Amino acid sequence: MRRINYIILFFFLFNCSYGQELDISQNDSIYSMNNISLRTMYSVQGKEKQKELVTCYNSRGQKTKQYWYWNGEEKFHNVETFIYSGNGTLISLIDSFADGNVEKTFYVYENNLLKRRETLNQKNDTCDFRFYPNENTTVKRWYMDGKPYRFDTTVFEKENVKLEYYGIDYSDSAKWHYRFSNQFDLNGNLIRVKSLPISVTIYTYNNRNLLVKKKKEIQFNRKQRVKMRYFFEYQ
Repeated sequence: MRRINYIILFFFLFNCSYGQELDISQNDSIYSMNNISLRTMYSVQGKEKQKELVTCYNSRGQKTKQYWYWNGEEKFHNVETFIYSGNGTLISLIDSFADGNVEKTFYVYENNLLKRRETLNQKNDTCDFRFYPNENTTVKRWYMDGKPYRFDTTVFEKENVKLEYYGIDYSDSAKWHYRFSNQFDLNGNLIRVKSLPISVTIYTYNNRNLLVKKKKEIQFNRKQRVKMRYFFEYQ
């Protein structure tokens, strides 16, 4: 039974942290207004602070490169390069991995609204296909060797702030459906998220409205509690 509990806990953590980058990204105007060119995110494991994500921004506050680090490794695991059109519209993303693999993402717009994006691996196999049926919803379809294995949908309250997240993994028939209760400060910053009944996340900002801390606590049962902390530094 204990082994099963840990499997469930791992699955929950995976789904809660999956796409976590969404809830740590602020509107481009925040970075532009504060002349931010670089942001580093650190995670805290016990007493050890580990570099996890380094993001570079242009003068518009848009991401230009994003370096991901795993488990405190000195070399990045993968780096994302963002490519924009002359008017500042994101048109492609190249994700290069340390092992030499490359994934390319293409964005398709209709009437200046993002409608879908498609990610291809080196075999030109669709590994991630996303629809944007409206400005508050993202529908993802994950593929492996051309076969679908994971579908999920995210509903947003506002930019990068989730209301619902649900889906299914066909490899093991696992399903999930999370609902989020969000709280904002007077400046519109997300300061607290509750995913009833077991998850609470707190966000802290400086006097420039830049996110500086994220703290998450998951109460799995009376004996198992997981705490995650992140810190952000800017240049």
